[in-house]
Amino acid sequence: MSDATEACLAVKAAKENTKLEVICTFTFEKTLQGTYRTMMGLSPEDAAVAAVKAGADIIGPNCGNGIARMIDIVKAMRAVDKKTPILVHANAGLPTNVDGKDIFPESPADMAARVPALIEAGANIIGGCCGTTPEHISAIKKAVETYQAKKGN
Repeated sequence: MSDATEACLAVKAAKENTKLEVICTFTFEKTLQGTYRTMMGLSPEDAAVAAVKAGADIIGPNCGNGIARMIDIVKAMRAVDKKTPILVHANAGLPTNVDGKDIFPESPADMAARVPALIEAGANIIGGCCGTTPEHISAIKKAVETYQAKKGN
C-alpha cells in the first residue's frame, strides 16, 4: 500500500468480512533527505499508526528496498508501535537493468548477513520479495535460527 486512506479501508473491509488475521504492508522509497516515504508521502511511522488503528494484526514494509534499508524502516515503525508484529519482505537489493534484464544484486548470504540487525530493529516475520529465490529464503531462515540459538530463544 502507499496511501493511508486506501490501506485503512482495505484493512477494515477485510476485518468486517473475514475472521482472518489481516496483514497490511507498505512500500517506501528513500527520499533525498534520507527519510522514507511511500509514493503518496506517508512515513513509516504514520503508516504503522494508521494500519494498526484500522485493525491490522500485522504491519510492515514490503518490496522496493533491499534488506539493508528495511532495517531503518522497521526501526521507525517499531518506535511508534511496540507490540504489533512487523513483517518484512525485502527485495534482493535494488535492481539494475543489464542488457534489458533486471538484476538483483544481493546474494542469499548478503541478505542473511542483515537478518540479526533486522530482528533487533523489531522485525518478527522476515521473507523476500522481488529477486529473492528459494536459496535466499533458506539463507534467511538459517540466519533466524542461528540468531535465536545465540539468544537462547
